[in-house]
Amino acid sequence: MKNYANNAFIVSNASRSIIESMTEADYATHLQATGVEVLFHRNRYWRKTSHGFYEPIHWLARLKLAQATAPTPLCWGFRAVLSKEDAHLANGSLPIHLLTDLQNYKLQSLSASRRKNVRKCYRRSTVIRLRNSGLLKEQGYAVFSSASERTAHEPLLSKEHYLSKLPSCQGNTQLVLAGLIEGKLGGYVIGYAVDGVAYIHDVRIASEAFSSCVGIGLIFEFIQICRHSQQIYEISYGLHSREDKSLCSFKAGMGFSVKYVPTVVQINLLAARLIQWRYPDKYYRLTGYA
Repeated sequence: MKNYANNAFIVSNASRSIIESMTEADYATHLQATGVEVLFHRNRYWRKTSHGFYEPIHWLARLKLAQATAPTPLCWGFRAVLSKEDAHLANGSLPIHLLTDLQNYKLQSLSASRRKNVRKCYRRSTVIRLRNSGLLKEQGYAVFSSASERTAHEPLLSKEHYLSKLPSCQGNTQLVLAGLIEGKLGGYVIGYAVDGVAYIHDVRIASEAFSSCVGIGLIFEFIQICRHSQQIYEISYGLHSREDKSLCSFKAGMGFSVKYVPTVVQINLLAARLIQWRYPDKYYRLTGYA
């Protein structure tokens, strides 16, 4: 068994580790390098997120109303967060888990039970920051498969596809934290930051690692690194999955309350009716309407 907490990997320490915030243009370049099609429309960058639906690549970019228009005529819908000045013109909202008071976020900010969970994580596991993808290549797919089978939120990727999507882990614009339990990967979190907003992009915890509370420790460490990076003023932890009560409770317990950020949203009428009827929770996440 390799020792991954060695010089090739830096142990996650909030006083030493940082995440650098990319510009929106930098992030667009990064996405294009990974094969994502990016559109430049009215000085903002957009991407297709679901079969012809478009959003800004920087979810929480605050667009002026004049910028929040369809980036291409070949789309059945789009959504964009509005600037503070134009928020009163919103016709929808983005229901998202947000942490905004970073500077006051410490272990004491958590409930007694959550503080106990964080300490349990530190006793039973080691949280490290990955500086290359070696560990994920060797052990990541087993963790990914375990998490995917448990949650059933998405189709299980093949190992080849999974490996092709792994982050490089190099530099400070990506933040990849791993939790080791007796030298074995128990879970990991992947994130990045754009224009002062950090995004927790992917969290995978193996089912057998739950008892170690490694997932709680990973999120806590991610927040601490963002807090000490100075450039970050808020952290997003995904859209509000109201149908998953336990997940919502976990996120709220870690300080990510649900915020309804004003948006402009336009959806083809027939598509909107179909989604609202057949997938009400997805419709809620698209529009903010219950």
